[in-house]
Amino acid sequence: MNTVIWRTRSFILVAGFTLFRLFMMGRTGLGDSESYYWAWSRHLDLSYFDHPPMVAWLIRISTAIGGDTAFWTRLPSAVLFAGVCWLMYKTAMALFKDEEAAFWGLLIFNLSPLFSFGALQMVPDIPAAFFWMLFVYLVQRTLDENRPRLWYAAGAVIGAGLLSKYMLLPLIPSTLLMLAWHEKYRHHLKQPHIYLGGVLGLVIFSPVLAWNYIHDFPSFKFHLVERNYEEHFSLQHMGEFLGGQALYMSPLVWFGLLYVVWRAGKELFGEKNGRFTAVFWLSAPPLVFFYYIGLWSKDSEPHWAAFGYLLPILAWGWFFARNRQTWKKYTAASLGLSGLMIGLVYIHSFVPILPIKPKYDIINELYGWDTVGKAIDEEFAALPDRAGKFIMAHHWVMCSQMDFSTQHRHPVFCANTKTDEFDFFPQTVPLAGADFIFVADNRFEEPPETFYRFERAEKPREIQIVRGGIPVRKFYLYRVYGYEGQNLK
Repeated sequence: MNTVIWRTRSFILVAGFTLFRLFMMGRTGLGDSESYYWAWSRHLDLSYFDHPPMVAWLIRISTAIGGDTAFWTRLPSAVLFAGVCWLMYKTAMALFKDEEAAFWGLLIFNLSPLFSFGALQMVPDIPAAFFWMLFVYLVQRTLDENRPRLWYAAGAVIGAGLLSKYMLLPLIPSTLLMLAWHEKYRHHLKQPHIYLGGVLGLVIFSPVLAWNYIHDFPSFKFHLVERNYEEHFSLQHMGEFLGGQALYMSPLVWFGLLYVVWRAGKELFGEKNGRFTAVFWLSAPPLVFFYYIGLWSKDSEPHWAAFGYLLPILAWGWFFARNRQTWKKYTAASLGLSGLMIGLVYIHSFVPILPIKPKYDIINELYGWDTVGKAIDEEFAALPDRAGKFIMAHHWVMCSQMDFSTQHRHPVFCANTKTDEFDFFPQTVPLAGADFIFVADNRFEEPPETFYRFERAEKPREIQIVRGGIPVRKFYLYRVYGYEGQNLK
């Protein structure tokens, strides 16, 4: 088939998915993590406790243009994900010089549940995925064109990627290992460009280092020590991690991608097919790294390994385009199952059809806070008109959603037994004797006296959230008088 036709199909595919995401983005409230990152954007900084600053910076730019709405909070995600698709296409063409292979790779990518749903959220993974693919594309061009000066651009990109998420770190040793392993590329390690590019990346990443230095390195302590303290080898951890992989990617896509990684290694080392150099080295080592973490850490998340699948997805497209008879049935079954999973979740997002207990249904994060925000305003106005009144909850999830739903109109205080970003905001400690609204829900339902000391509290106002005729959430709003301090230990 004419290459122009396949190129046009790729354009229509990406444009269609992008328009659909733009259509969907403003139709629900923010998820818990999204509201947390929005709260960061109200307090611009060099970095943050949980993640580097890129997600907050992008949200701040977007909402400064269009306002503090769900659509404008998420808009950078749609733009960047379209950019990821473009880079996937460009990388596929650099690797395989095949328009049909690029199209099938893009289709598999957009129909993988993890990427399909992730593209609708404004989370650190979206800019990180963009810079991951841009780095891979630049590395491939450097190898193809023997242009060592492209290492400066690659270094800048890895620095920007690390301003998005620390998960780009495995790309650095993977790239160096690839260059050292293959004799035809070792000359890059004997020239200054790759190292000077690394220095440039470090300079770009320096805001994160500066913030951590100022605050005694809390992010690094958290990620490297605290969250992994007393971790141990566990088949249960690995089982949970692998089960999450199968669910997030869909079982058939996940198995198919693992097979493609193996095939890429066979093509590279067995068949001496050089086009699979980057496919193997920039996917297999990162996947091994994240799978190793999954074997040891109970805090590992299934999506951590997602970037390691990006190049295997493109290779799958090439294998399918080259040998449809062999790959047709499995690819069709994989995409069919993925499409079914995506369709069911989209329907469930508006009408509950899946048998999930409301308390554990993460879709319910997206609903109810518009109603609760108005109720918080009413309860706040009903407090005595005294200085220092504020709103409070006992979890960053609740505090972030409260802040977004009330559009930052009221002081938010968020005391917690665990460190989170609210501990680093320049907020004032509540005044002794001040009155406040305490918000709980059916997930974090402990009453205020569990955490705080005060003179008295009124019986809570209950707000029931119904979705598709089914009660899915309950909120509790307490009027509390005479704040005296915390009971937290």
